[in-house]
Amino acid sequence: MSKIISIGTAVPKYGSPQNDILSFMQAAYQNDAASRKLKVLFHQSGIDKRYSVVSDFTNSHTDNAIFDIDKPAPNVEERLTVFKEHATSLAIEAIHNSLKKINTTVADFKVTHLITVTCTGLYAPGIDTEIIEQLHLPDDIFRTSINFMGCNAAFHALKIADLIGKTDENANILVVCVELCTLHFQPKDNNDNLLSNTIFGDGAAAVLVVSDKAAKQNQQKGLEMNGFYSLLLDKGKDYMGWNIKPLNFEMILDPIIPDFIGNHTHEIVSKAGKNLNITPSTIDKWAVHPGGKKILDAVKKQLALSDNDLKHSYKVLAEYGNMSSPTILFVLNEIMQSNLTSNETVFAMGFGPGLSIETAKFSYA
Repeated sequence: MSKIISIGTAVPKYGSPQNDILSFMQAAYQNDAASRKLKVLFHQSGIDKRYSVVSDFTNSHTDNAIFDIDKPAPNVEERLTVFKEHATSLAIEAIHNSLKKINTTVADFKVTHLITVTCTGLYAPGIDTEIIEQLHLPDDIFRTSINFMGCNAAFHALKIADLIGKTDENANILVVCVELCTLHFQPKDNNDNLLSNTIFGDGAAAVLVVSDKAAKQNQQKGLEMNGFYSLLLDKGKDYMGWNIKPLNFEMILDPIIPDFIGNHTHEIVSKAGKNLNITPSTIDKWAVHPGGKKILDAVKKQLALSDNDLKHSYKVLAEYGNMSSPTILFVLNEIMQSNLTSNETVFAMGFGPGLSIETAKFSYA
């Protein structure tokens, strides 16, 4: 068994209230009909603030703004150049935050395995090699990357970390998710772009994982990983995804997703419950990926949950928006900071392209 002993988070310095972002986007769209749609979507988003590595969405643009309504939109090469400039530093900030929470340093933790996650920017050598270089990690470290798997990619990274921890009791595993979603802004008047422009923000999260034996020896509490369950709802394969276009990574985000997920919530929880040996009544804390307010509302309604049951998911959505892969880790971080008691059960659920469902069971010990 493996255990999450710390989760660190980081967001860029440019944080903007939704009203400021709405003003920017209405000016960028230059379309009255689209502006009205955006106003409705923003009002219903449940989001107060989002963050970006570029200053465009703030009231006062600086030299690193990349979206100029008087110039052609940046192409995918230009956007990925900005990704390369900012992704690693944000990831490292999250790593240091995770280490600080358990009063240790990179040198003392002695990372043996590095797993990096992103779907909003790609280059090689990538984020993993930069992290190794900048943090002076061993040059023969085990490393692997999970790319282009969307909002639930953190689950896949945790699965790999869990397998490593189960087979190597001396492993010190670092998982890092970093997404710069706002770089792919496009003022395109269709449902996919209007919705993605309403909810996505930038962020990073880092997770420290060790074997359960090592955690006990060092008297480290955390979330034991008790199992994972995946489900591919292929009837929804056209509802969510990414396409690489000459201009950007273009999001496919059908407005039907909340209803689709809601209609399958009982199936998801039932199948996951049988596999993980839990029922809704035995779950103490819920960590549902806040893909959007309507998704959280649909899950809450179908499972007869309260606002309190999903308070951590709603909080992360309100304060950061949907940051893709790091978002569920932000939710788990909120739960870990919420005075958990021994043996409390946490059930996590995420949604990604496909439409793919990822679930996980944790227990605090």
